[in-house]
Amino acid sequence: MSINSDPENDMRFSTISFSLFLIFLVMSCSTSSVPMKDFPEAYSITIERTACRGNCPVYSMTVYGDGTLEYEGFLNVPVKGKRIGSISKDSVTSLLNAIEKVNVNELQAKYVKQGVTDMPSVLFKVIHTKDGVIRGKSIVDYQGDDTAPEALRMLYNQMDAWYYLIQWQ
Repeated sequence: MSINSDPENDMRFSTISFSLFLIFLVMSCSTSSVPMKDFPEAYSITIERTACRGNCPVYSMTVYGDGTLEYEGFLNVPVKGKRIGSISKDSVTSLLNAIEKVNVNELQAKYVKQGVTDMPSVLFKVIHTKDGVIRGKSIVDYQGDDTAPEALRMLYNQMDAWYYLIQWQ
């Protein structure tokens, strides 16, 4: 039997190919500068929290410039599954101002020094889309790395707090 006709190998190849595509996508976004002076509707901001050895919340939340929130809870969160909510445009503008103040374009793409082990990571993405051009900044922030700017982590906390304030559908 040839390796090309084995369904298990085909599945592994597909999984590896998809993973490489995602890594390429994340890395391509991490090197491009995000214009910060545009209409809020041109942006989306995503925070993803990963697992740890303890009871860390594992979820993903995307904030769109029009105020729409998409949430998906996976583990150690009050609600699992997909939810939709909204925030005011003023809240979106406030978040974008905080991102600009942190100077996200000048931050490193990775804060992954492991001074402490078994901590979760945060994947933070700011995407700007205009006239068919997509620019983005992605940051991988291992929470055991104390070199990440405190202002960046305060952004995460601002977004985390929305979970309890939103009326999810």
